[in-house]
Amino acid sequence: MAFTLSEIMAARRQQSQAQSQAQRGNRTAVEVDEYSTNPTQAFTFYNINQGRFQPPHVHMVDPMPHDAPKPPGHTRFVCISDTHSRTDSIQMPYGDVFIHAGDFTELGLPSEVKKFNDWLG
Repeated sequence: MAFTLSEIMAARRQQSQAQSQAQRGNRTAVEVDEYSTNPTQAFTFYNINQGRFQPPHVHMVDPMPHDAPKPPGHTRFVCISDTHSRTDSIQMPYGDVFIHAGDFTELGLPSEVKKFNDWLG
């Protein structure tokens, strides 16, 4: 599914207007992306149009080395996945938000879950 430039710009204007309305009176509301209920459509819309269109609520940044000082006012995300019960040798960098996306056990045994929970602690 492809989108025309006019459809993209209309969506951007609509989002901008909604954000302006939400910010009145020092209140900020986070708008739900119109494609949040349809991940396939969201991927298609943002992937196909990424060269011409950057959603106004998304700010791309370059990754920083794990040992670089964190700039003031920034949030550092630490993301790993698929550790498969092999967390003993992982050197975790400092971060504000930790995301583990993937398999954290080898077989799903309760002992593996406990080991992972202990490691997180």
